[in-house]
Amino acid sequence: MTNNYILVGAERQAELEAAKAAFFMSGNKIEVLESFKFKPRDPRKDIDSPLSRHGPRGKLKRTSESHFTRRLAYVDTIRELAKTMTIDQAMAATGKSESAMRRAAHEGGFMFKSKIVDRERDLKLIERLTALRDAGLSRIAACRKAGISDSLLHRLELTYEFSFPKRWEKRA
Repeated sequence: MTNNYILVGAERQAELEAAKAAFFMSGNKIEVLESFKFKPRDPRKDIDSPLSRHGPRGKLKRTSESHFTRRLAYVDTIRELAKTMTIDQAMAATGKSESAMRRAAHEGGFMFKSKIVDRERDLKLIERLTALRDAGLSRIAACRKAGISDSLLHRLELTYEFSFPKRWEKRA
């Protein structure tokens, strides 16, 4: 048996020699490039080392006491806003998120001014919800149909003594 790898290698070598000859005939020449040279890593630069680019760290360090006093001042400013504003107005004034406002209210033990309730709008909603209730819709379906949340429906029930039975309660 003959080894086909030897024959294939010889053919490949002949092709490479022909390509080299054509390259030299066209007037080109071979350039020998410089090989990779190993460069060791720079020595480690400690904070106190004279080799470090930056000087020693500044003395401004946040302590728990300074953070606590700043947080108390922040909560006090939010408390002053809460006396005259709703949470949405305070969010617009400070640029903070609703969760930040609620967290400050919880930490400070205060509440924001409640939103202004439109009594006429509430009575119209109650009429519409009564019609939906009498038509046999569930609470969730009625809320979706009216475009309100379940918490608003609950507020209407508490404020205006309006009843919308839950699914497991029987209607009288």
